[in-house]
Amino acid sequence: MNKKINLEYVLGLLILIISIISIVYYSSKINLFNKVDTLQVNSSFFDIGNINIGNDVKIMGVKVGEVSSISLDQENFMAVITSSVDESIKIPNDSIFKIANNGFIGSPYIEIELGNSNEIFKNNDYTINNVDAVSLEEIINNFIFR
Repeated sequence: MNKKINLEYVLGLLILIISIISIVYYSSKINLFNKVDTLQVNSSFFDIGNINIGNDVKIMGVKVGEVSSISLDQENFMAVITSSVDESIKIPNDSIFKIANNGFIGSPYIEIELGNSNEIFKNNDYTINNVDAVSLEEIINNFIFR
């Protein structure tokens, strides 16, 4: 009987340790401990392709943020993507926001091509220069039927 209690005690302790390690690991992945101040930037697109909430926002291939929300503008029926970008990065307000892909089967992301303006985006500003997603099917259809 004493052996059974020891085995159950050790097994319960092992499960408790694994649970604590998992909670710490996943909470660090969702930035629960290290909050980063972010800048919210809104972009309107006609076609967003396969972009989803949580996709990366990159400058020169380096991740600087992520897509925080996607909504539909009821007035002009355009998709509005809100990107959360690290506030320490100063993005000129003439920058180009475009939807790109990592290769043919890679995940989509928003690429920011920096402009030359001295004015920078403020929180909840709207971008002007936006480039929609281009699908491979659309390129093939244009090539074949035109």
